[in-house]
Amino acid sequence: MYAVDAVAQEIVIDDVNYEQQYKALHKRLKDRSLGKGTITLIIRDPNITIIGDMHDDWRDDEEWGDDDDWDDDDDDKDKFCGCRSLLHVDLKGCTKLTQLGDDVFHGCSSLTSVALPDGVTQLGDSVFYECSSLTSVSLPDRLTQLGDSVFYECSSLTSVALPDGLTQLGDSVFYECSSLTSVALPDGLTQLGNHVFRGCSSLTSVALPDGLRQLGDSVFSECSSLTSVSLPDGLTQLGDHVFFECSSLTSVSLPDGLIQLGDFVFNGCSSLTSVTLPDGITQLGNRVFYKCSSLTSVSLPDGLTQLGNNVFYGCSSLRSVSLPGGLTQLGIYVFDGCDFLTSAADSAGFDTVELYLRRYKCVTLRKLFLRLLRQYNQAVNEANGTEAEKHAIALAYFPTDNSSTLDVGLFLQTMSTSGGNGVQGLVGYMLKFV
Repeated sequence: MYAVDAVAQEIVIDDVNYEQQYKALHKRLKDRSLGKGTITLIIRDPNITIIGDMHDDWRDDEEWGDDDDWDDDDDDKDKFCGCRSLLHVDLKGCTKLTQLGDDVFHGCSSLTSVALPDGVTQLGDSVFYECSSLTSVSLPDRLTQLGDSVFYECSSLTSVALPDGLTQLGDSVFYECSSLTSVALPDGLTQLGNHVFRGCSSLTSVALPDGLRQLGDSVFSECSSLTSVSLPDGLTQLGDHVFFECSSLTSVSLPDGLIQLGDFVFNGCSSLTSVTLPDGITQLGNRVFYKCSSLTSVSLPDGLTQLGNNVFYGCSSLRSVSLPGGLTQLGIYVFDGCDFLTSAADSAGFDTVELYLRRYKCVTLRKLFLRLLRQYNQAVNEANGTEAEKHAIALAYFPTDNSSTLDVGLFLQTMSTSGGNGVQGLVGYMLKFV
């Protein structure tokens, strides 16, 4: 049987009839006269292995309003959903307990702490969903699986140490844990599901384990206090919205093996100042750097062939972008709102920012161009005659084939494809880059 201490408001189950007593217990916990956050529940049944059916479907949302309790006549499942009277739960005495099923403590909004026995290996989906007063949970070392949304909207949870046996985190595990400041991730973790830390607005930094291979969509989306993240070398792709609206993020070190960036990855990262992209990146999705208003420079890899829509839209501080020669596809509005680049392009006489940025096909050609330009200018200054004659004399210094180590043929070919026609066109083209 269970006993109630009228002073301490403690309910203790210390025999082997928990499952038989559950309906009466649940009705007792739902008694409105108890008030919110008044009960410490201690269960010491050594025979139960599971609390909550791991395969139960969650009831429809309309059955539970903001202030209404569950129907007490429908207490056929051993869960504590919506028991707002619960303050503490101690399951340490359940020595054979291995699993908590889906939604066991869903909506227990006054629950502040839960003590789990060492034998628990699995937490189902949404176990502590909307436990908005939960401040601490000590997870057992044997835990190997966390279901989706386990700590969803646990807005008072400040820190969590995850056991070493975990290899993956499901979707939305810490979604909108707005007080969460730190998480210790196990070394064996290889996957982070979608939305794992989304909306954790107090999270400032995360150390990701070296073995991590996959980040799902929106993993750190809206983590507005996150300042830096070091991504492991084995990571090959970032999903959509990974750092969406991380407005305090100033720097990100992207691993050399990264080959894919999803859409909106750094969208709204207004404190991000610079990013160096790995050589293996061949395309950037839509809005990757959308409204990164502090971004000043981006080094794009030579193998990049595609830029999606709005990639640099609203990057008003962007001053330096070198477009690679192999870039064949540009989406719409790629450089809209890049005020500095727009002004520079206008001043140089270019109709669009894209044409302005294509003035150097690659870093190697840029260096070549600058060397040739210095050589050409020196020849003009040393020549005699009119301006046209000086330029004609200077051009005579350059061979007409590609035998020179300066690869003049490539230089002249570049001039020609950019609209140069004879001396006048060539000089006019050059002057755009002086």
